Parts: sequence; structure tokens; C-alpha cells
Amino acid sequence: MKILLIDNIENQLLDLKQELLKSRAKFAHVTGLHAAVSALSQHQFNIVVCAAQIDDSDGRSVLEMMAKKFPKIVRILIDADDKASQGIAHYCFALPIESKVIINTISKLAGNNQAITKDIIVKTVANIKTLPSPPKVYMQLNAVLKEANTDSSKIAQIIQQDPALTAKVLQFSNNTFATTGKPMMSISDAITKMGLDTLCCIVMTAELFSYNPKIKDFSILDEQLHSLATAKLAASMVKAELKQDAMIAGLLHDLGKVVLFEVNEKSTALFFKHRIKDGNNMALENKIFAIDHCHVGGYLLHTWGFSYQIIEAIILHHRADKLKQKNFGIAQAVYLANILIHKQTPDPEFIAHYKLAGVLDALTQRAAKLI
Repeated sequence: MKILLIDNIENQLLDLKQELLKSRAKFAHVTGLHAAVSALSQHQFNIVVCAAQIDDSDGRSVLEMMAKKFPKIVRILIDADDKASQGIAHYCFALPIESKVIINTISKLAGNNQAITKDIIVKTVANIKTLPSPPKVYMQLNAVLKEANTDSSKIAQIIQQDPALTAKVLQFSNNTFATTGKPMMSISDAITKMGLDTLCCIVMTAELFSYNPKIKDFSILDEQLHSLATAKLAASMVKAELKQDAMIAGLLHDLGKVVLFEVNEKSTALFFKHRIKDGNNMALENKIFAIDHCHVGGYLLHTWGFSYQIIEAIILHHRADKLKQKNFGIAQAVYLANILIHKQTPDPEFIAHYKLAGVLDALTQRAAKLI
């Protein structure tokens, strides 16, 4: 992995430079925007760490420009507010810099970055005429929910800025959570009846599938319902501080299918002819498309600036063998939730490794209620 440090005249990244020297990592350290552009045009970097302010530009603007010209690069921002970069940087670290934490993060994401930025994946995504758009309203909600003084009226105001999205959220909410009582007529009703977590999930699904691709034999509604159920089940398996990211990963775990099935109409028709419904069709995807929905989805989230903790869950949600190498967390929860929602049998070694035999029946029953 080659790292570029884009520093300013205050040398905010000097401590990080010293730690990288000790670790013998391959890196370059430049000061100013002109030097950064020159370095990027002459060398291939995998990761860029950018200071909060570069010359007359803030670091977020620099990374935004970089995302368009160098989409493969992992973007890390150093800023006063570590939540200020959503949708721009993959990671944001607050000042003062904790160099060892940053280096540890970089070392963990290296393998996944290489897996999702292969040329065939990048070219495939680039050639799709219509792609899902980043869930901007959801990202706004996500930021507001982290504030201490958040209330339901503030949430409702954000969603209602987009009338079309509001209508879709209410339609999906009423169709999915139909009751014998009155239908939900407003976002405030939806918050009261479903709670903020579920409502935010529905906002994301409504945004992601708003362009409604026409793919023969593929139901967007079924995909939405499966993703929502997976998200809720995955969130129930993890610690409180991981629930929000588990929900996001569950909602996004199959996003790559929507892109993959628009690559080639004939290839997609061949896939649906031979697929096993509700089964593991990864081998078939790789045979027909030469790639799979996990890595396509992972790269799409990379371009949108999602953290690699969530991207890892998307890439590995069919790889129980690789998941066993780490502690039980978001990725493991999404794998298990997806399996149970599909009414499949989890990998026995996975269950044994995480000592889940005693709770498997309860999780299976919980999944059945969500289907």
C-alpha cells in the first residue's frame, strides 16, 4: 500500500509521518495543493491522508476533487470534527492526531481495498448507465441522530424537504407495517408507530431504489423487504454501539445485485435461468459476470465514502471462512442474518467458532417473524 500525506504549512501530519517512518511503510509527504496534484499525477497511491486545511482549500474540498479523479484511492481526513466528512472521506480522525490508530486502521483495510478496486470491477461500475445514488437524506439523518438534542420534529423536517421521498417512505411504511388502525399520513405518524431506527432504514431503502431499475425476474420490492429484515436481525445481534452500522450494512449487503444485473441483459437472463432461488449463487455470478455482487456493492460504497467497517460486511457476507478470522461484529451479524432470513443453514464451523449453538433457535424464530 502506498500512502500520500497531504500536509499544510503548520505540519499537522508530522507526527504521522514519523510513525510511518518507524513502520517502514511506503509513503510520500507533501505540503500544499500544488505538490499534492503533482504527486498524484506521477505516482499511484492507494491511500491519501489529508490535513484539515490545505492552502486556501479545506481538506474536504480537496478529497471531494480527488474522489472524482482518483476513485480507487481510500480517503482519510484529519479535522476538528471527526463526523464532518460523511460521504467524502472513508475515515475522519479528529485532532490531535493519534498516529498509531490511523496506521492500524490503514493496515486493516488494505486487503479489502485491493479486492474491490480491481480493474474489472471499476470498469463494470463505470459502464453502467444508471446507478443508485448515495442516500443523502439518510446521511443527514445519521448525522442528526448523533446529536444530543435530536427530536422527532427535526427528523421529520429533514425527510419532508424531499416531497417525493416523503411519499415513498409513507407508501412503503404503510405497505410493510399495515395495521388495523389508521394509515400513517405523516412522517411524525411513522416515527410514533415505527420508531426512528426503522424509519431511517425505510428512508435509506426508498432513496437507494428510487430510480427503480427494470430488471426482468428481479423484484425491487422483494429486495427492499429482504434487506430491511436482514438489517433489523443483524442489529439485534451486536452491541449497542454497533447497532447503527449493523443496520446500514444489512440494508446495503445486496446492493451490488442491482448494479450487476444491469451489466448485460443476456447475461442476467442466463443467471436467472440457472440460479437457485434463495440459495447461494456466488459461483454462478462469477461464472457468468466474472465478478460478484458483494465486490460490486463494496466498490460502490467505496465511491460514496462509506467506512471500510461497513464495506467489509458487504464484501464478506457470503464468506463464513474469512469471517471466522475476526471477533464477532457487524460483518458476522450480517452474514448470519442474511442466511437465516433466506431460511438457509449457517456454516456449522461458524456457529461452533462463535459458540452460537445455544441461541441459534431463538435467532431462527426471530428471523421467521421478520420474513
